Amino acid sequence: MKKYYRALMLCKLPLLISVATLTMPVSAQQSTEQTPTVIKIPAKVFEDKEIYRYFSDVLKLALDKTASNETPTIIKTDPANASQDRLLRRVKEGATDVTWAVSSAEREQENLAVYVPLARGLLGYRVFIVHPDLAKQFADIEIDALKQLIAVQGAGWPDTETLRYNNLEIEEVPYRMTFKLIDTRMADYFPRSVIEVQAEINNRPQLSLALEESVALYYPSPVYFFVNKANTQLANRIHRGLDIALQDGSFTALFDSQTFATVAKKQFKNRRVISLENPTLTEKSKLALKTYQSYLVDINNQ
Repeated sequence: MKKYYRALMLCKLPLLISVATLTMPVSAQQSTEQTPTVIKIPAKVFEDKEIYRYFSDVLKLALDKTASNETPTIIKTDPANASQDRLLRRVKEGATDVTWAVSSAEREQENLAVYVPLARGLLGYRVFIVHPDLAKQFADIEIDALKQLIAVQGAGWPDTETLRYNNLEIEEVPYRMTFKLIDTRMADYFPRSVIEVQAEINNRPQLSLALEESVALYYPSPVYFFVNKANTQLANRIHRGLDIALQDGSFTALFDSQTFATVAKKQFKNRRVISLENPTLTEKSKLALKTYQSYLVDINNQ
């Protein structure tokens, strides 16, 4: 009789386990699942909200492309509002996990760069915000004449070193003051990237600002994601995800869907481009630009 009872219980054991699982509270069933890793990013980097959303969407795309083999993630914003240099310091201190910024030798030394150019090289193309009354002087300007004028740049920007290296006169002030110097004619021109310039002018209708339409500067100026040097796993994951997104076309499609990208590509029409050297460009950045050359925007086809 005991043998019969034992055999009967063994037959019913799988059923009892199934019933116990079905009646288990949901929270208990999910306890074995991986807890998502929180990825903190800045709440603001570029002034234009669409540009900010683009970079945060690119990060999400890279993480999604590697989600099947990695820990799940949740992107949350760090409310601290600061300059690019301060945001990079927060990454170095561990307060923020990922930010994005124009690269330089110093920035690559302080944090770990993910060497994929996120803006397709367009941050290196600089057109001029000028006072409307001064626009005509740039019509046929050459580099020697440009050196006699005063440009304005934000404090701590890598661009300042690049422009000064090429013997251009630069007035360096906090970003919020740059437009005022153009409005009051205390500076002659403000070189801005083609993806930012139109929004910056549109956001300041109270100032006398105009987009100069005949000339542009170019120097290699890649924008990368930066993470803390200790977080090589995250950097490698982002890099893999970006490469996958490039191969399947979703990265390019995301960029091309942006209004700022369409506006930026139109900025090249009828412009003379003056090329400058960028002394802050590292060997790793040179290699990255060569590796992803086919992804960079070809201005000759715009």
